[in-house]
Amino acid sequence: MGTRTRQPSRRWPIRFRWHRRMVRAGKRRYVNMITQEIKQFAESAGHAFVATSDARGNPHLAAGRDVTVPAPNRLVFEDWFCPMTMQNLQENPKIAVAIVDPATGNGFQFVGRVEKTEETAVLDGFLPGTEPPGLPQVQWRLEIWVESVLSFTAEGHSDRPLG
Repeated sequence: MGTRTRQPSRRWPIRFRWHRRMVRAGKRRYVNMITQEIKQFAESAGHAFVATSDARGNPHLAAGRDVTVPAPNRLVFEDWFCPMTMQNLQENPKIAVAIVDPATGNGFQFVGRVEKTEETAVLDGFLPGTEPPGLPQVQWRLEIWVESVLSFTAEGHSDRPLG
């Protein structure tokens, strides 16, 4: 009796295997959302504004620093986020991050979802003079899967994704 060789599945074309690295734009075209130019801009900026909302849609705005772009559709940064930001991300992982050049007022908005949160530092309360009371006590690292990149400016704009 002959052995039957298994043929590759036609249900999932090869282009879908790369769905975590590329975002679909149009019928069959895939593009990297964060270009080299956008990456350099994001990594050279001093800080980013982070918008989250809870399950009922109540918004909250925070700021973050040290933005890195390790992959064409990933945004990573660490900061001492307040408890409201982290609580919102537990209820609703959708996030918007705006990075702006303060001199020109122009920049980019990254819309996506947080895929991973990680504690990177914890203040333990043993230095009362150094650690102000009531401030965030945990530094968080957020990894964001970027679904779209928009131009961010105070001037007229279309809110159409770039790329």
